This record gives sequence, C-alpha cells and structure tokens, in this order.
Amino acid sequence: MKPSCRLRPVALLGMILLVGHIPLAGAGPAEAPEFLDAGSVAVARERQFDFTSRLNQMPYRLMISVPKLEPGKTYPVLYVLDGNYYFRAVSDANSWGSGPFERAIVVGIGYPLQGVPADDHPEARRRRAIDYTVKAQPEVFPGGSGGCDTFLAIMEQEIKPFIAARYPVDPKRQMLYGKSAGGLAAVRALFSTPQNFSTYLIVSPAIWQGDKAVLENEASFSTRARAGEFSLRILITSASEEEYTGTDPVKLAEETAFMITNARNLADRLSRLNPDKIEVQYVLFQDENHNAVSLASIGRALTFALPAKPVKR
Repeated sequence: MKPSCRLRPVALLGMILLVGHIPLAGAGPAEAPEFLDAGSVAVARERQFDFTSRLNQMPYRLMISVPKLEPGKTYPVLYVLDGNYYFRAVSDANSWGSGPFERAIVVGIGYPLQGVPADDHPEARRRRAIDYTVKAQPEVFPGGSGGCDTFLAIMEQEIKPFIAARYPVDPKRQMLYGKSAGGLAAVRALFSTPQNFSTYLIVSPAIWQGDKAVLENEASFSTRARAGEFSLRILITSASEEEYTGTDPVKLAEETAFMITNARNLADRLSRLNPDKIEVQYVLFQDENHNAVSLASIGRALTFALPAKPVKR
C-alpha cells in the first residue's frame, strides 16, 4: 500500500495560519486588547526606605537592589549618589545572571520626590546642591550649599550601619559612584575619608565648583597615600564633549569648567602616588557629552569595580 499524501485537517490549518495566504472564513479586523493599569513597576529583590537624618534633619530615600543571596556569602556594596537619576540604570545593569562583573548590593541614595520626575524636580536640584558641594556659595545656590561633609557623615553613621544590619555585606568592599556634582562629592570623600570606601568611581567630576575647594585636602591625602596607609582602586572618567579642546581663541576663552583637563590631571597625579597600593584608571569617552555619557560610565564603572575575578591588592 502506498503511503497517503493527504494532510490531516489540523496540519493543513496550521500551514494556512503559518503562511498566511488563505484567510479564515469570517475573520474580521483584530480588536485592540484591553490594557489594565498594573501599578508601579515592581522588580524582584528591590526595596526603598525613607528616613530623616538626625545630623541635618533632612529626608532621604534609599533605593536598594540585592542579588539572589547565597547562605554564608557576603557581598560588595555599591553606593550610588544621585540615586533618583542613576539607581535604576546601575541596578538593571548589575542584575543580569551572567556578565563580565560580579553581582553586588546596590544602594541608591536620593530623595523622596513627589509629583514629577527627578530631572524636572526642583527639590532634587536643591538637595544635591546642598549635599554634594564643598564650599558654601549662597550667591550661586540660594537654596543652600556646602553640606558635603555632613552628607558623608550621614552615609557613614546612618546609611552604612542600616545596610550592614539588614544585608550580608562585605565590609572590605564598599564602593562609591558619583557623577558630576556627585563626582565632586566622591572626590571629597576620597581626599577626606579615603578609608571609608575601597573603590571610587568618579565620573565627570565638577572639580571647578567653588574655586576647586574640593582639592584642599589633596596634599594630606597624598602624604598618607605615599606612606601606604590604604589600598584603593580609583576610576575617573570624562566625556569628550565636556570641554572645548580646539584652537578657536573665542571658544577657548569661554571655557571655564575645564572638565576634561581637571579630571585627567587629577587621575595623573593620583596614579603617581603609590602604584603598588593605589590603582588608577582614566577613561575619556569619545563622542559623548555630559548628559549622554551616563550610561557609558555606568557600564565601565561596573566592569572596573566588580570584575568577575576580584582584584587582590
């Protein structure tokens, strides 16, 4: 008996639907599905906590992401300044199950904002001007400035103890990420309390702010570094469009922030202090401006701070 070449009805229908050449009888235009509001986006193993600091009586918000915790294991902690802006990107980038870097506890430090996004929120701009600047400048920041040292104390005395009590942290691997004004605060932390973090991720730092007041502790830091008091890893980055580097005399005269020059010179000075105990890397992101470089800097920061095989110094 010859094998039958006839297709079963179900198989024939499957081919018709797959190829799409033969319309089904009575089929009309597809109706739009019903979309239901499911509330805010919820991500596994993420929480946020609000508190009012006892040091300055101001409210803060912690945004926390943790990897899938393994019993008996401790984890590095990456503190992200300007958490309202950058926590989401850092957390997402670090949350994948595989990649070129280690999973960490990510802590975004920000403010409880209501009503509008952080980038449009005047309160976010006011608070970061207070927390991240070193020198008080009422003529520039009428809402307050020069509170960086108090903010760093809040991190050390209130935020870090809360995180350590709640999660299995590795106290020897505490990392700090700051961009722009946040980068200014990270430089201040590096020079004033270098032992508080093992890794500093300093992105497009606003070193120019307050007549470079952030550099006032550099000499004492350098003396301690040459003496070998601490082992550190430091990443400093800039974006190529943050400073005019051409030959037009008018544009050169208009340049005041010198974002690339200041950051590159800082990296150069730090790299010569004690190479055996202080690792310094400088990166210039080509074809990026101050705003667009955020994502590129986050990727590089994670691969530097959390290599798959931890760096031993």
